[in-house]
Amino acid sequence: MHDITEQKIAEQYLLESRESLKSEVVEQTQQLANTVNRLKQEITEREKISSELETKNAELERFAYAVSHDLKTPLITIKGFIGLLGKDIDANDKDRIEADFEKINTAADTMGALLNDLLELSRAGRVTGDQAPCNLNLIAKQAIELVKVNIDALGIKIEIEDMPNVNGDELRLVEVYLNLIENAVKFMGDQISPQIHIGAVEKDGMISCFVRDNGVGIDTKYHDQVFGLFERLSADVGGTGVGLALVKRIIEVHGGEIWVESEGLGHGCNVAFTLPNTS
Repeated sequence: MHDITEQKIAEQYLLESRESLKSEVVEQTQQLANTVNRLKQEITEREKISSELETKNAELERFAYAVSHDLKTPLITIKGFIGLLGKDIDANDKDRIEADFEKINTAADTMGALLNDLLELSRAGRVTGDQAPCNLNLIAKQAIELVKVNIDALGIKIEIEDMPNVNGDELRLVEVYLNLIENAVKFMGDQISPQIHIGAVEKDGMISCFVRDNGVGIDTKYHDQVFGLFERLSADVGGTGVGLALVKRIIEVHGGEIWVESEGLGHGCNVAFTLPNTS
């Protein structure tokens, strides 16, 4: 007979140690995996932030160039007519003096409009109220009331579908519809039966909206260009060229996208955009 008690105790100790070590290795491995995943997420977030910063810097560079370029025009006009004004005053030419003052005043108004639109554009990405459920039908009707005089003057028929609710800043969304409806009115052309059709449907978890008209339309090569700062497709139509850039900024702040659909000149235009639904 042999007493193997100590041997069994040692075996039991080794077994327990092995199980404890195995458990600790599993736990450490899981912690390491969690750390790696967290680091991957942080790297992805940092890459996303870096990409957004690059985009914003490029946008800021284009913005600064556009501002410096387009504000020069009214300044040059003002400076030029101030020089002419001095000569016309010396010549005591009242008609020319009056015309000079009118040109200077028009240029000053243009510069004021540009600065106001630029201020509004710069605020659009920062000053946005809390997003809450909004009734698109009421928002579209508010925008229509603001340009009703022009709509009635051209005899434009407005059709509004029953639209779903969206999640957003109601005041900013009124600005979106106001700008899009104003553009549809401006570019209606000599259409005999002018119409604007407004609607929205739920699609792929978002609300897909549109403002469609049967006006002059847009050449396909300008579909992306229309949302650029100070882009104007016609010098004969009033405006500063900031409206659609402002609309694009507001839609993007809401997490949506915006694009133009038009088969070309003479085929009308459809501006489509997405907004988050109430869920």
